[in-house]
Amino acid sequence: MAPRGRGGKFSKPTRGGGKHFSRDLQPLDKDGNQMGLWREPGDQIKSSGDEDSSSEEESTEESSEDESKPTESSTAGTREERRAAAKAKKAAALKKRGQGPARPGDLPPSDSEESDNDLPANPNHTAKSRSQTLKAAEPAAEPKKAAKVKDISQLSRREREAVQAQQARERYQKLHAEGKTDEAKADLARLAVIREQREAERLRKLAEKEEKDEQAKERAQAAQEREDRMRAAALGKTGKKVGGKK
Repeated sequence: MAPRGRGGKFSKPTRGGGKHFSRDLQPLDKDGNQMGLWREPGDQIKSSGDEDSSSEEESTEESSEDESKPTESSTAGTREERRAAAKAKKAAALKKRGQGPARPGDLPPSDSEESDNDLPANPNHTAKSRSQTLKAAEPAAEPKKAAKVKDISQLSRREREAVQAQQARERYQKLHAEGKTDEAKADLARLAVIREQREAERLRKLAEKEEKDEQAKERAQAAQEREDRMRAAALGKTGKKVGGKK
C-alpha cells in the first residue's frame, strides 16, 4: 500500500536547497593576500618573453606588408592577364556548352544578352515604339470578313451543314421582314386586333367624356333657372308689400 500523509505518490521532489552566498568578494593573490577590485595601471608588467614575441610579430607584419605592396605596373599587368585568362576560360566553357545539350541550371550565352537590343522599345517612352504598337494594333482591329464559299462540295459535312443553316437563317429573316412567313402573319394579325381594341377603347372614353360634359352642362343650366325663379319670386313679394302700405 502507498504511504499516507503528506507524502505518497502526490509528493513532489525538492530541488535546490538553501541559499549559500559567497562572503569572500575580494580577489586574492598567489600568496593569499587580499587585492583591490581594480588593478593599478603600473601593476601590469610585461615579461621579457612577451616583449620579444611582440617585437618579432611587429617585424614580421612590417616585412609582410612590404612584400604585399607590389609596384603599380606589375599590379596592372597581372590584372590584365587575369582578365584575359578569365575571358578565354569563359569563351571556352560557352563554346563547349553550346556544342552539348542544355542542362538544368545552365545560364544563357552572351549572344542572348546582345539580342535584347533588337527587341522593340517600351511603348511608353519613344514615338518610334508608339508607331510600332499602332501598326501592330491596326491588323488586329480589322474585322475578319467571312470567306465566300463557292463550291460547297469541297467542304466537310459539318462545314456544309453550318453554311446551309446560315443561308436558311438569312432567307427566313428576309421573308420575316417582308411579312411573308407564318410567324410574321400571326404577329400582324395580333397587332391589328390590338389596334382595334385600342381604337374602340379610345372612342368609348371619348363618348363617356362627352356625356359627362353634357350632364354637367344640364345641371348647371337647371341650377341657373332655379336661382332665377327664386330671385323673381323674392322681387314679387317685396313689390306687394310696398303697394299694401300705400
